Amino acid sequence: APPEDLQHMGPLGTEDDFWGPLGPVAIEVVDKDRSLHRVHLPMAGSYRWPSTGLRFVVREPATIDIEFCASDKFLHQMAWEQSWMVAGPLFDIKVKPGAVATVYLPHFVDLRGGCMDTSLFQVAHFKEPGMLLEKPTRVELYHVVLEDPSFSPLGVFLRTIHTALRFLPITSMVLLYHHARPDETVFHLYLIPSDCCIRKAIDDEEKAFQFVQIRKPPPLASLYLGSRYTVSSSERLEAIPKELELCYRSPGQPQLYSEFYVGDLGSGLRLQLKEGSGAVVWEALVKPGDLRLTSSLVPPAPAASPAPPGAPASLHFLDRHREQLVARVTTVDPMLDKLLGQVLSEEQYEQVRAKATAANQMRELFRFSRSWDPACKDQVYQTLKETHPYLIMELWETWGGDRERGVSPPTQPLP
Repeated sequence: APPEDLQHMGPLGTEDDFWGPLGPVAIEVVDKDRSLHRVHLPMAGSYRWPSTGLRFVVREPATIDIEFCASDKFLHQMAWEQSWMVAGPLFDIKVKPGAVATVYLPHFVDLRGGCMDTSLFQVAHFKEPGMLLEKPTRVELYHVVLEDPSFSPLGVFLRTIHTALRFLPITSMVLLYHHARPDETVFHLYLIPSDCCIRKAIDDEEKAFQFVQIRKPPPLASLYLGSRYTVSSSERLEAIPKELELCYRSPGQPQLYSEFYVGDLGSGLRLQLKEGSGAVVWEALVKPGDLRLTSSLVPPAPAASPAPPGAPASLHFLDRHREQLVARVTTVDPMLDKLLGQVLSEEQYEQVRAKATAANQMRELFRFSRSWDPACKDQVYQTLKETHPYLIMELWETWGGDRERGVSPPTQPLP
């Protein structure tokens, strides 16, 4: 995400939340398969979604549906390739007409050099019978801006010709995933444009095969579309393929990656991407502590997990980590929406929502847990995994480390 999208982030939210005048606003995943999200913006003002680069200025409280789109879904059999290229993620945005005063659509063309003709940017709307182009109000370093926008599936496009693509500087990201095996670790390394839809498609694919991302910084300098970069390492490393081309592929298409295996990291593995001249364009150090056993990130059924010393054998994950969940779950509403009618009655749902803070909402939720059977607790656990995945990973890892040292988790009662 662009730097300015991160500058207002505080300790109580993440880049997966919207950020507005009052701080973080939780995002609901309406349909995971469609990558459809919903956010309720509580008042007029400016809101940004750092993990995507999207930004809205709304005139009034608004509910916005945002679906990540694959460009090939709209561009199939269209003769657009000769003069236009996709220059940012595509979104299908639905909101009450007139509620949004301004929308900032992210693009990945690198304008930091100041030599790009911004009149080449257009916003593409995909409507029957095809693609309609709209001149933006203005073009900024990381965004194309539309005032008083109308919405449909839309995204940023750049007028160009194929012969010029190799000279087009773009902002990019390197995604690194690993899967730990008993005797070795397999890595997948991607080099892609800074497009949240592509990133999510890759992340979903890798997670399906139990690969875990290792977060590393992106390249700092401009890279060039169509250029090839060599994967190298401080250790003897056989990467297949050795070169990666930086290219745009729709999120609906297979993405290019380099695969390599490491038996023993030792004190660490230094990874690099080099351009043809040998200059290093990206570098990262992978330490043994970066690697997490895949089993710790895809936990077994919580009720079947072994209990720590001094705890009952049947202690459920929710009961074992109740104190940490109360203290650290920051957004409860998305959980409640998923649990309504399944675990919670309408009355219980409203009672939890009525509490003023997330901690008190979690305490109220746990008050109802006395009547839950194991299946209900499993459903709450699955909901926590979907809405707070990194917290759940961390709790599993922390508990696993304490168990190895023979340390029981704290058992003080909640206030």
